[in-house]
Amino acid sequence: MAGPLKNIIKISSATVGSRALGFARDAATMAFLGLSAVNAAYTFAFTLPNLFRRLLGEGALSSAMIPIFAQTLEKSGEKAAFDFLNKVLTRAAILLAVLTLAGMAAAFAAARSDMQTQRFLLGAGYSAVLMPYMFLICLAAVFGSALNVLGSFGVPSVGPMLLNISIICGIFLGARAFPSDEIALGYCMCAAWLVGGALQMLIPAAWTYRKGWRFKFDLGKSPELGELYALFLPALAGAAIIQVNIFVSKMLAMLLNDAAIPALYLASRLLEFPLGVFTIAIATVFFPRLSALKASENAPEHKREYAKGFLMTLAVAVPATFGLIAFAPDILAVLFQWGVFNARDVEICTPVVIAAVAGLPFFSIATFATRGFHSAKDTKTPVKISACSFAANIALSLALMHPFGAAGLAAANAGAAALQAHMLSSGLRKKFGALGISKEAFKIFAASSAMTAAAVAARCIAAGFLDGKALSLLSCAAIIPAAAAAYFAFLKLFKSKLANAVPAAIMKKR
Repeated sequence: MAGPLKNIIKISSATVGSRALGFARDAATMAFLGLSAVNAAYTFAFTLPNLFRRLLGEGALSSAMIPIFAQTLEKSGEKAAFDFLNKVLTRAAILLAVLTLAGMAAAFAAARSDMQTQRFLLGAGYSAVLMPYMFLICLAAVFGSALNVLGSFGVPSVGPMLLNISIICGIFLGARAFPSDEIALGYCMCAAWLVGGALQMLIPAAWTYRKGWRFKFDLGKSPELGELYALFLPALAGAAIIQVNIFVSKMLAMLLNDAAIPALYLASRLLEFPLGVFTIAIATVFFPRLSALKASENAPEHKREYAKGFLMTLAVAVPATFGLIAFAPDILAVLFQWGVFNARDVEICTPVVIAAVAGLPFFSIATFATRGFHSAKDTKTPVKISACSFAANIALSLALMHPFGAAGLAAANAGAAALQAHMLSSGLRKKFGALGISKEAFKIFAASSAMTAAAVAARCIAAGFLDGKALSLLSCAAIIPAAAAAYFAFLKLFKSKLANAVPAAIMKKR
């Protein structure tokens, strides 16, 4: 288990830096914009290119490309694999250029329409500026997928750090240039996304070049492309359902009030920290391994590797969920209660965060289980399950948004994720059989419960001496880190296999 954990730690280390910078970026955004119409418009605007990034770059295209690239590399060698990469890059660049220009044209038209709500008009204007980011980040994801198969996991993870640095610079330079113009500040922040996106694409491209790749414009055909399309088109349909799901949730939030979208965004950011730092890192490391094992037709080892990855996913998602729910107000206060973002804004966002974070284990399981299907070149089953999840999310959103506001939308997302995780896991159980991890899973839940009880008790004791932001700072600086250490101690007490796996991997890395 130490081998894959070494790569997980490598990705996670870079991602921790990116997430820390991301929280600094979000804190600066909230400090200057608060829960305003401008913030709602800006947050909605970068949802659109991110939608296509996840739909094409990190979603369907990566999921389809990695198994074929791994198979080509193993069976035909590096030159054939790079030829295949050039064919993918050529087609992706053409498609993305067309989509980018069409998106910009649509956004410009919407910005000049007769919509009366400021957040909609501004959202259209900001979207027109941000659309080229879609082109840059999707190509970056293609290079990152190739590098993962080639064994380079760290380099693709550095790009988001540069993006966050770029946006932070854009915020402070924009605030200095336009100290009393929030709308102009929003445009500066959008421009900073483009600078960061260019860096995200160029760095993995340069690293792939160092690996021996040379770009060649190639519209030629190959058997590998046929396999890619066979995997890509169903995966695209599945990813489209997921991303349209997210987009519809954001549109419904835009109909509620100015605070709804920023509140949902902050909730998603806290959700994405464990999801991005560890859960997606686990899936990223295991997916090429699972694909390679499936290509070599080693079914028993494929099942064992999937079980390892699933267990690691639970080991991160479950304690993170417990901790984030218990300490949501403290985390929000420490990270975002600066500038115009005040204690009342923390109160508004807290129930939204709790509702969203309740879905973390299900999002994590669904993420990893989908990769399990894709590694077996089954992209149709996740599509069908995503369609069910989409229908459930729409129904729950419409039922919950008016009585519970943004928290209702977050709860609807969590409920739909629970359905998706259950259906995916059930489908894989039919493919692989029982994974045999129930005892380890129980130990994870027991350790997480004990950790949370101890942490909440410590906070109650501290509340007798401190209050307000001082108490929140103590919670984040001392109680939460101590709780994380206690979690591993409880795992060791319960004789879990995971208790020493991470420390052993770190020592081996050194």
